[in-house]
Amino acid sequence: MSLKRDIPITVPVELRHAEELLEKYGRWAQDRYKKQRCASAEGAYRPPVSREDEPMESFIPDWNALQVQRALQVVPMQYRRVLFAIYVPQKEHPMAARRRYRLQRDVWDHSRIEGLRRFWAFYHLRYLTERATIAPILRDTESCALVA
Repeated sequence: MSLKRDIPITVPVELRHAEELLEKYGRWAQDRYKKQRCASAEGAYRPPVSREDEPMESFIPDWNALQVQRALQVVPMQYRRVLFAIYVPQKEHPMAARRRYRLQRDVWDHSRIEGLRRFWAFYHLRYLTERATIAPILRDTESCALVA
């Protein structure tokens, strides 16, 4: 008896940037990655030398991660929970989350694509268009004056 495996879906070309951004956000949002070593009961395990030389993957800047987080808050919960399960690494495997939510594979895949669409529409409109403006920093300079 063979097990039925989930076939990974292909993300439409127009959503590839959104997926890449969410993958970077997921690496940023998880507990900070630390290179770790395996251990043995005898303490005799020695890791391969090449592991030390591997560069760590860089995270996205904090301000960019906050933009992604704000854009994700606009996505309806039914899609957002699927995006979090897929793109933010957690102890629970995404397919275990799918079973916990009791979603069929086609609903899961549709929720992923629709969630990416909604996320990207808001993120693109809010942060990547010419209309996007950075809020001015207003400083009250008069209140900082010395009082005689």
